[in-house]
Amino acid sequence: MNSQNYLVGNTPIYTSRRVERVAVGRRDFLMSYGDRMCVRATIGVGERMEYETRSVADMTDLIGDLRMRARGRRGLAVITIRNRDRGWVRESRIMLYPERGYVTPRKVQEARRQMMMPWDI
Repeated sequence: MNSQNYLVGNTPIYTSRRVERVAVGRRDFLMSYGDRMCVRATIGVGERMEYETRSVADMTDLIGDLRMRARGRRGLAVITIRNRDRGWVRESRIMLYPERGYVTPRKVQEARRQMMMPWDI
């Protein structure tokens, strides 16, 4: 059954929310939504960033959250992830690239400059 039962007073409340355990890498690294995750990132030589979150459900969410917080930074980042609720620590490395806006190709820019309208003739 996918639902959990809660009792408020003597009235049962049914919910469709199911807490799932997601395996991350190996079986020792389990995490779920609501776990207290501490993230420390050392970017480049000495730039350091630390934060704590409870709003990630798996490693994909955690890396996405890290990339959002490190927006604009560039370089190799050594990240240490600690799950305080389950008691494991994991270290990995990712490459960060700053976001750039869309750049139109040179040919498109030239065509836009040379485009003539019927009233220009």
